[in-house]
This record gives sequence, C-alpha cells and structure tokens, in this order.
Amino acid sequence: MEAFKFVINGRPATKKNSQQMVRGRSIILPSKAYSEYCSKFHRQLRNMKQYMELPHYTGPVAIKCLYWLDSRAHYPDLIGLEQATADILSDEYKTVNHKKQLSREWVLADDRIIKSWDGSRIAGIDKERPRVEIEIVPLEVTADETDPYILKQVSDSQKLF
Repeated sequence: MEAFKFVINGRPATKKNSQQMVRGRSIILPSKAYSEYCSKFHRQLRNMKQYMELPHYTGPVAIKCLYWLDSRAHYPDLIGLEQATADILSDEYKTVNHKKQLSREWVLADDRIIKSWDGSRIAGIDKERPRVEIEIVPLEVTADETDPYILKQVSDSQKLF
C-alpha cells in the first residue's frame, strides 16, 4: 500500500476536555472548538469518499502532520493536536448489549496502530487557509512487534487466505 496524503481545511483544535453539566450530571466533554473541528474534519472525509476510495488501515502506520494555524492566539501544543487528529481519524464504536460495535469507519481502525509521528510539527501561520496536511504510510509488521492488537489484526488477516 502506498502513502496516503490529504489536507483537511480549518483551524486545528485540541480536545481540551472540560467538565460540563449535562442533564443534571457533571461529565467530561471535549471543548466546543474541538467538537466543531471534528465535525468539519469528518464532513471533509465524507466528501472525499464521494470521489475517491479512502484507505482503511488496520496495521501499523507512520503519520506525519503539518499543522497550519490561523494566528498565534490560543496557540495549541503539538501533542494535543496529534491526539485530536488520531481520535478523529479512528473508527467510532458504540456499546450495544455490553458489546463494542463499529458505528462508523474512518481511516484508522484504532489510534494505537500509529507507531510514529516523525516529522509532525506546527508548520506555521496561514490566516487565509488554516489546515492540517496529513501523510499516512503503512508499515510492515516486524518480528519484534509487541502490541497484541496489531498481532491479532495480522493473525485475523492471515486466516482469510
């Protein structure tokens, strides 16, 4: 599989979880900025699906993200941006009858398959076009792999052949 490169427009945002009152209970929810960014990100992925086939990765990958911000105001930390990107790219699950079921497939089966963020950085300021430029490169599963999730994915794919 080749590298998959794409751009998501919009100001990148971190989750910055905060406690909020919902239906009389105090629960932790992502920030409003993150929720809006996540919606815009997913909308752009759905639009891409209309004119191209998006890859779906189940094995180890390396990701490189170049983040372009609209200003220096509310300057985020890189690790927060990477975590938000990983969460948004990952499949969504819901629990039905105490079992985890896939509810929406995105680009990554799980964010734990990301083995490297080499080269990721906040690349600069672009007031006209804030964005994230993403490159995903599939990696080979090596003999020294220790992640049980990835080992199970390899085992399951070999049963298909």
